[in-house]
This record gives sequence, structure tokens and C-alpha cells, in this order.
Amino acid sequence: MNETYDAIVIGAGVIGASVAYHLSKRGLKVLILERRSVGAGATGASSGLVRMHYDVEVDSALAWESFQFFHSWRERIGGECGFHKTGFLQIVAPEKNEHLRANVAMHKRLGIITDVVTAEDVKKIAPMLKTDDFELAAYEPESGYADPVLTTNSFLEQAKARGAVLMQNCEVTGIRVGGGKVQGVESGKGSFDAPIVVNCAGTFAGRVARLAGVEIPLDTWTHDVAFVKRPPQVGRHPTVIDDALAMYFRPEGELTLVALEDGNRMGEPPEAELGQVDREFVMRAIDRICQRVEGMEAGALHSTHVGRDGLTPDQRAVLDQAGPAGFYVACGFSGTGFKLSPAVGVCMSELILDGRAKLVDISSLTLKRFARGEFLRGEHSYGDIWR
Repeated sequence: MNETYDAIVIGAGVIGASVAYHLSKRGLKVLILERRSVGAGATGASSGLVRMHYDVEVDSALAWESFQFFHSWRERIGGECGFHKTGFLQIVAPEKNEHLRANVAMHKRLGIITDVVTAEDVKKIAPMLKTDDFELAAYEPESGYADPVLTTNSFLEQAKARGAVLMQNCEVTGIRVGGGKVQGVESGKGSFDAPIVVNCAGTFAGRVARLAGVEIPLDTWTHDVAFVKRPPQVGRHPTVIDDALAMYFRPEGELTLVALEDGNRMGEPPEAELGQVDREFVMRAIDRICQRVEGMEAGALHSTHVGRDGLTPDQRAVLDQAGPAGFYVACGFSGTGFKLSPAVGVCMSELILDGRAKLVDISSLTLKRFARGEFLRGEHSYGDIWR
């Protein structure tokens, strides 16, 4: 006789961990199946930014609700998430000034603490930043970054405290469906019954969905990250997304994490070895961080790593019920899942147990939009995040 659970969550990255926690909090007996180990996919390589600036309202709303968790993690979840308040700047090229103004106005309507600042203001906020190539930025004084591994482990520990079971090195090989309803899963460690299955399998989510007869247009993007030893004279800078130079960076103790928005590798198989960062990437990343940060030329490369995430055609997530009754999808975050994860867990638990998400309206993140040819774009779009 198979073991029976109220819900099975596939994937123990930060999204799966959050969904499992919030379902457990609602009283469900949850089984979490992870093909490798906790956080082994995109979560383990996440840069961990915690900010709310997006050009799509649903993303900003999810990030804002998630920020409330990161800001008071111990009280809301328990354990640690490693949140550091650094302040956050979104720099844009001059031709996107009006987009920035409109998006900040949208953020303010949501309640986000943010404002439009001039290049002169940026120089006061962060004197080490060179400001001669842009005119405006958005500033979130309360934002920063957190630790994806600590965050994931906190969700999982609190879920297990509520009765959830975690099985690692357990790949899902089949999803049983009968009468149009999910009945359970087959895995490398046996068969398990449940009327609810939530696909949080990251880059493997497309393959998992096909086991239930569901097609998700999911590709992959593989990104390189560098850590640079910051010269003491530079000082501690804010977390920055720099659209003008197509990069983002944040402090990490005495180091600065640097990654680029362009030149990423697309379409690699989910199981492909991540390998080492491209040598050309290192040179481009160092060149750009030196263009933006005064005195960084005296720094030194410390280390590098590579990550991979699921990428949808419009580079926005899928949060939906799809295919047989009881089968749900939370995937395709396209590099932005970490900062949204607390609210995504709440919304998925509400969708599953209440019929719709109440914390944030996630209906625009339906899988059906792709079949309809309706890509999700911001009213004042900055364009694709990754290119």
C-alpha cells in the first residue's frame, strides 16, 4: 500500500520550500520530493536580491508582499533568512527615464517605499558610483539582499515541524492520473498517493509537467556570476540593477557580486554540467563594474560560479492549475523567483485550498497566456531582463 499525503511538492528549491511550508501551515500533510539535494538548482546559485522594482505590476506586488516576510523573518517564519538592508538603486539609460517615472508611480500605488532620484542624488547616496551616463534612478532605501540557502532551509524546517516529509535524491518518474484527477506520483523511491501535486521543479518543470500531460514552453538560461574583492577605499555600496550597463551588483562583506544581463547562454539542457564561467564574461564584468564604481580598478577577482534557471517566452513565471484536477505549476521564474518566494508560497496555497489567490492577484501568470499568444509585458516595459 502506497504512503498517502494531502499534497506532494516536486522540488526543494526556495519556491518548493515556500509552497510546502504554506501548505503545511494550512494543515496539510505534505511530501517534498527533490531529485538531488535542497537548493541544488537555481536557488543555490541565486544572487539573493530583495527589491521591488519591476515593470510588471504583479511582479512588484509579489515582491512587495515578500519583502514583508524578509524584513521580519523570525516573527513570520522562524529561523534566519540572512537579510541585509543595503538600499537598492535601479539605474536606467536616459531614453527610459519616463518608463522609470511611470513604474515608480505604480510601485507607490502598491505601497512600496521608493522614489525617483537624480544622478546628483545618487552621488549623495553612494559617492563611489560614477553618474555621468544617466539622469534618473529609482531608490528603495529599505531593500537589499538575503541568503537563499538560509531562506530555503528555514521554510523546510518550519514545514517539517508541521509534519512535512522531505525526500532528497528522489527523482519523480511518473504522475498517476485517473478520471481527470491527479492520484499520486512514481519516483525512484517508490509510489506515493496524493490528490494534489505541485510542480516546483525549476529547470526540470517542463519535463515534470509532461508526465501529467501538460506542456509548458520552458527554456533555460545559464548565467555567470563573479565576486570581486573590493578595495577598502570604495566602501560599502548599495545593491544596484544597472540597466544602462546591463549588469547588477551588490555587496557581500568585503566582496562585490557582479552579474550581467546580456550574453547569457540560452537553451542548455537542464541536466547539462554548469562547468566554469566563460573567460570573456569575467573580462566584461570587471570592465563594467569599473565603469560604474570609482576605484574598483584596484580590486581583484575573488571567485566565480554558474547558475541555471527556467525561462519562459516572456521571462515571467507560471503560477497556475494546469491539466488534470489537482495538478499545479509554480515555475519559469526566469531568475527572479527568490525575492518573490514568500508571497508565491502564500498565493499557491490559496489557489490550491481556496480556489484563487487572495494576497496577490496572480491570474495574469496563467499558463494559458502562451497558447493565446499573450505575452506578459509591462505597460512601461524596459524590455527583456535577460538577453
